[in-house]
Amino acid sequence: MKIYWDSYGIVRGPSGIFVHARELQKALSSNGIEVKILGSGDGRGSLFRTVFGSKLIAPEVCFREFSRIHGGGPAVYHGLSNFNLPLWHRGARQLGVKFVLTVHDLIPLLAPPEGVSFASRIQSSLLVPRAINMADAIVAVSGWTAKTIVDRYPGAEGRITVIPNGFPPLRIMSDPAATARPAVTRILTVGRSETYKRHDLFFAVLEAAKGTLHGTIVTPGLPRALMGQAEELSRKGYLSVVVSPSPSALDQIYASHDVYVQTSLLEGFCLPAAEAQSSGIPVVYTAGSGIDEVVCPASGRGVSTSATVTQWVTEILDVAAAAPGMAASLGRWVSQRPTWNDSAIALKKLYNSL
Repeated sequence: MKIYWDSYGIVRGPSGIFVHARELQKALSSNGIEVKILGSGDGRGSLFRTVFGSKLIAPEVCFREFSRIHGGGPAVYHGLSNFNLPLWHRGARQLGVKFVLTVHDLIPLLAPPEGVSFASRIQSSLLVPRAINMADAIVAVSGWTAKTIVDRYPGAEGRITVIPNGFPPLRIMSDPAATARPAVTRILTVGRSETYKRHDLFFAVLEAAKGTLHGTIVTPGLPRALMGQAEELSRKGYLSVVVSPSPSALDQIYASHDVYVQTSLLEGFCLPAAEAQSSGIPVVYTAGSGIDEVVCPASGRGVSTSATVTQWVTEILDVAAAAPGMAASLGRWVSQRPTWNDSAIALKKLYNSL
């Protein structure tokens, strides 16, 4: 059976979906499954990026390419990004085509109105229900994501398989007990700047800590509303902003921090939290979504959505102080998490069942 993926998340550059696709493709290849990525091109032309940057157009362009190159017979057409199944697919099922949809989260539909852009909410309202309804099988990256799908779309129950994202291998770490704790606790957050990510809270934590914390934010870019605050924190020596580093540079950034902080209101999974823990870094995060399934309960700390800035500072400093004693627990947690190879094997099994 031939396997086809849409390229929407891949051509848009580094993101959670980009990492998900890259790692799964490599692991599937190791397990004898080669994937044809539709619309991959070279990704550099402005017209290409314009077309594939459109949530409305990309699924139709990808499916048109599929219809042109697929020679017939059974096939799996897999939309990797919440909604990327085509509207116009007349006759495909009669030819043996099965449709799979991966849902990372329903955050544009679940977050408060001010938490996501109006365009993202409207696009998701139009595209996600249709894609969920037409999918023969749905992959959810966490139990929380699966539950939110069924709660909102009860007809999806029975078609959902939970296949968590993989954890990277545990990286070699120095002995925390033999390493002097720095005077300033170095905290890190990674992610794009949708309002629900609450980067303003991350900045407020740095301001309130008055130099006991130094933060690094890795992001594709900051919105204008946060630029002034970021510049002021940088002048005070409280903040560093890193824009779209290479994968190897990002590995070094993880390794040079003490605590990973995820202020986001909601996360379907949170790949950066997995990356951080694989680097031996504990996580402080907003509790109550898919990230609860990712963070080691012995070394990490879930914070209430109603917690004050002062409480965030206290929790971060407490976790940093306890980290040396929790290193072994964190290492065991990471070694027991599913790998990308485990995820690929589960996905291969799903493909073969269709």
